[in-house]
Amino acid sequence: MQGKAEVDQKDSEAELMALLFWRSAAECFVAGLALASLTVICDRLHFNLTTVALLFVIVVVLVARAGSLASSITASIIAALCLAYVAPPAFSFRIDDPLDYVAITAFLVASMIIAGLVSKVRKQAEDALSSVSHRVIEAEEQERRRIAQDLHEDICQRLTMLSLKMEQVKTVDPNLTVDASICMDAVLKQSLEIGCDIKTLAHELYSPRLEYLGTADVMGSFCRDFGKRRGVEIDFRSDGVPSLIPPDVTLCLFRVLQEALQNAVKYSKVRQFNGRLWGTSDEIHLTVSDGGVGFHLETARNAGGLGLNRMRERLKLVNGTISVESQPNRGATIHARVPVSSGTDSKRASVEAPESPVAV
Repeated sequence: MQGKAEVDQKDSEAELMALLFWRSAAECFVAGLALASLTVICDRLHFNLTTVALLFVIVVVLVARAGSLASSITASIIAALCLAYVAPPAFSFRIDDPLDYVAITAFLVASMIIAGLVSKVRKQAEDALSSVSHRVIEAEEQERRRIAQDLHEDICQRLTMLSLKMEQVKTVDPNLTVDASICMDAVLKQSLEIGCDIKTLAHELYSPRLEYLGTADVMGSFCRDFGKRRGVEIDFRSDGVPSLIPPDVTLCLFRVLQEALQNAVKYSKVRQFNGRLWGTSDEIHLTVSDGGVGFHLETARNAGGLGLNRMRERLKLVNGTISVESQPNRGATIHARVPVSSGTDSKRASVEAPESPVAV
């Protein structure tokens, strides 16, 4: 599995690089087309050189705001060439006035500076948004822990005391009628079931096991409990997982597993799911897959549903990434990757994968 994971990782990196290249090329093409069209329009309307330069700057700013820094610099160079083309003598790339050379050079420098500043502002805005997301997730985790403690230490304890008192009533008063005894047993059983459900919910909100058990053990335990409660089968396997994983990475992967399984159970319309956790030389991988109805990726992105945004934001906080593979009637696979340091990689706990699916 580890060899296959490394091959998949290289393929994914190659696909990402190709995607970024073609996206940048498309941005440059669109910018060039827009500037060429604007040049023709300005010529037909007989705009002066200053007006044309201002319109070109606006195009460069729009490209810098929506695209990459490379595409905005390319747009600046194309704009400077178009400006040289429309400068006197028109449509020749030959400029008689030396001051026009100075003006075009100044335009090129200014447009590049503006493009760099716009890209920098956009990066700062993205960093600020990421910081806000980080604080929101931290606040959410603190609230989860508080609610889980209240449920476990207060509500569960009170339900336990109620069950003990009902047992005492049956012991103290042996003259209870048969119907009253049966009713008391039913209430006692129901209170115990409610207490068990509340304890399970508290562990889902925040599991203390995350602090002293390994990531694979916690995830395996969650899959067994989740499968029993929902009446589904989850085949969870792990292999080559680092023994020392930062707590924030463990928590992030655990939340991704929770979100992915909950969404799979809700939308896939099947009762069997697969989970995999494994480590490579520099990354930890987690996949959750099913053979259900699947979905259109574009539709899911535009709708912002299926919890993908929440998983993506969590993974950003630990420099992780998420990819989704799905087609209608062909199931879905959620693949999360989180980089790990070399120090973490030095110690690995190889966890034996079960030979058969875990029936729960």
